[in-house]
This record gives sequence, C-alpha cells and structure tokens, in this order.
Amino acid sequence: MRGFSGAFLAVSGMFYIMLMTNILIAVTCLPVWVLGLLVDLRSSWLWVAVFAILLAPALAGADAVFKAYSLDASTAAVRTFFRAWRDSWRRVGLVGLGFQAFFLVVGVDFYVLTLWGYGMLALPITIVLAGVGTVTAMVSWVGLMDRPDLTRIAVVKASLYLVVRKAGWSVFSLVILGVVGSVVWVQPALGLGLLLAPGLYVVWGNSRRTLFDLLPTTEQIHDDDPQLVRRIRKDPT
Repeated sequence: MRGFSGAFLAVSGMFYIMLMTNILIAVTCLPVWVLGLLVDLRSSWLWVAVFAILLAPALAGADAVFKAYSLDASTAAVRTFFRAWRDSWRRVGLVGLGFQAFFLVVGVDFYVLTLWGYGMLALPITIVLAGVGTVTAMVSWVGLMDRPDLTRIAVVKASLYLVVRKAGWSVFSLVILGVVGSVVWVQPALGLGLLLAPGLYVVWGNSRRTLFDLLPTTEQIHDDDPQLVRRIRKDPT
C-alpha cells in the first residue's frame, strides 16, 4: 500500500507541476501567444520578436519549478515560479536580449540572401545557426539559474562549447522543441495547455546533462538518488 501511495503521490505531483507550469508560462507570455497565434505573422512578426523577451524569465521560472520538484519533491509551483521569474529579469533578461539580437541578425541575413537568389545556399547554414542558438539559449537559462556565481558571458560561452561537444543531447532537445512548437502552431490549446511543460521538462533535463560538469556536486546525482542529495545537503561531510 505504501508503494502504491508513493507512486500515486509522485504521479499526481508531476501532473500538478506540469499543469501549473503550463498555465504560468501562458500567463506571463500572453502577448507572445496572442500575437503569434491570433495575428498574421506577416504583419506582426516584429512585435512577436520584441515581446519574445518575456520568454526568458518565464523559462527561468519553469526551470526553478522543475529543479525544486526533482531535487526536493516540492510542488509549490506558483510560489517557486514567480520568485524565480521576479528575480531573474536582470540576469536572464539581458542574455535573452542578446539571443534575440542573434536570431534577428540570422533571420535578416537569410531574408536578404533569399532576395539576392542565394536562399538555397544559405538555408543549411541558417538552420544550423538557428538550431545551435536555440539549444545554447535553453542550456544557458539552466546555467544562469544554477550557477549565479558565474558571469553571464562565462555561462553562455560554456553552454555554447558544451552544446557543440555534446551534440547528441542538443539534437534530442531540438527534436523535442520542434515537436512541441509544431503542436502549439497547429493546436494552440493542446500545445500550451498540455504539452509545453512536459516538453520543456525533457529539454531542462537534457540541458542539465549537458551542463553536468558545471553543476554543484550535490545536484549532479539527482537523477540517481534524490534522497541522497537531501542527505548530502544536510551533512556535506
């Protein structure tokens, strides 16, 4: 009975965490969803790019929720999310602006090359740059939240290096993000209401594996034995 009770609590806790994270991301990024899903992107893409900065602290909040649940079995999703969302604007927001500028430059360059008739030649390079930039951004959010002692540029540089070095995890994250993005585009209610947080949870796990050597020692073993992590935290010796 105890085993069944534990399994039930674990499943119900995970379901609650995923549901609340979906809701919180949707609420904090509402302008992005409204413009991206309800307005013709041909006329609203610039505003979508501007409001995309809202995604950075929202992802930081989701990372904090996932971490609290995985390490401490905490289901205080709302409080954890908004605390991280509030405190991460300066650290994560500035990095988000940098990635926004990067994606804007890549997109504009591809558009110009397409006008000049070199679109097919530029397409592979554009896809690679966009893919590496996307995964580096996701890994950077995790690094920025888990290693506040490091500078922003140091975290981004380490993330870029590890994303390329551990390409398997990077490709896996891109596949997950592509699937979630496709579902959100075709079925917004299903994607934002059910699949967004589970997909981000998988990407968060991949990002932590990518940053394994950069994480604090007590967090490197959380996938194997969460209870051992808690014991180490209480008695570091």
